[in-house]
Amino acid sequence: MTGKNSWPTDSDGDMLRLLEERNFDFNAVHNIEFNIDFQAWPLNKDQQVSILEQLPDASFVDPDEDSIAEGDESGYVSFAVKSKVTYEFITQEQERLGDLFSDIGGFCNSWGVLSPCGG
Repeated sequence: MTGKNSWPTDSDGDMLRLLEERNFDFNAVHNIEFNIDFQAWPLNKDQQVSILEQLPDASFVDPDEDSIAEGDESGYVSFAVKSKVTYEFITQEQERLGDLFSDIGGFCNSWGVLSPCGG
């Protein structure tokens, strides 16, 4: 990129700046993973069914043994989308996913992308 972007000074903007510093290709389509957290975990069967009806490709991620040993027993739902990485897409998708599951205590404020950087 020839010029620096001016993303907002929030965690999403910070992540995009970090990717930019690592020569991330913002023009390519990437696999973006969103994590949907819940106020209570584990989810019951009805909640899991509801999630899979709305996001058939979602997966449920339970805490690992190390997290449990450290007192973190919360899992999350992982959902991946193929898209270009833009601030607008990231923030809108987090809001959409949070809204989908707010009635069962769901919220989305984290994401990640796997891509070679620094080429």
